Amino acid sequence: MQEQQMEDRATRTSTAPASAPERSPRRSFLRRAATIATVAPAALIAGSRSGHAAGRRLRDLYPGWTRTNFEAIQSDENAHVNYLVAALGTSARPIPNFQNLQQPNEIAFADVSRALENTGVGAYLGAVPVLQQLGAALVPAAASIALIEARHAGFLNTLIDLPVNEDILNEQASFEVALTPQQVVNLAGPFIANLNGGPPLIPPGGFATATDVLNFALALEYLEASFYNINVPIFFPPADVW
Repeated sequence: MQEQQMEDRATRTSTAPASAPERSPRRSFLRRAATIATVAPAALIAGSRSGHAAGRRLRDLYPGWTRTNFEAIQSDENAHVNYLVAALGTSARPIPNFQNLQQPNEIAFADVSRALENTGVGAYLGAVPVLQQLGAALVPAAASIALIEARHAGFLNTLIDLPVNEDILNEQASFEVALTPQQVVNLAGPFIANLNGGPPLIPPGGFATATDVLNFALALEYLEASFYNINVPIFFPPADVW
């Protein structure tokens, strides 16, 4: 069965560049987590992309490194928030009010982490050409953040027994596919209770300025940082030596 699954995945592997026709997500991990986790945690695990049994301990997989990597991801996401807030100055949106971020167990935490990071990769890949068109000076910084998100995603894919290059659309590809702003909202939106007085995620007329694009990215970075700030101390408490 596993060999057949690998063969099926191989036939779907794309060798086309990112300009291939747009694909729509077959499954919204973040939507599922936001709407189900607080009601029926077992359902989240049952529908998880993780290949691990629900009772398996993450610490058994990469002794000494799982904790280190999750703490590094947490630090990176907070650094991204701080960078974007500084770049936007007084135009920076307030942090939205989030919901359903706390995860019920380690496997759910890793699974949603994987979804968040892969969403971030696709979101930044979509944002970079828009920033270029708007003549923004922060294109190199946005590309740099995208690459760090990709490092996170590759680790998390591997951690939960998925191919290192599987994307948020559940497909393997040699070229990453950019997400549209609406796809990002569809994926991450269920975690957002409200925008706390901030601007719409997608302005009514679309992204007209670099500030619009960066505030969109900031909302996603706020979500990622908040997610890790809540869950890393729970699953990696200071007194627990990994």
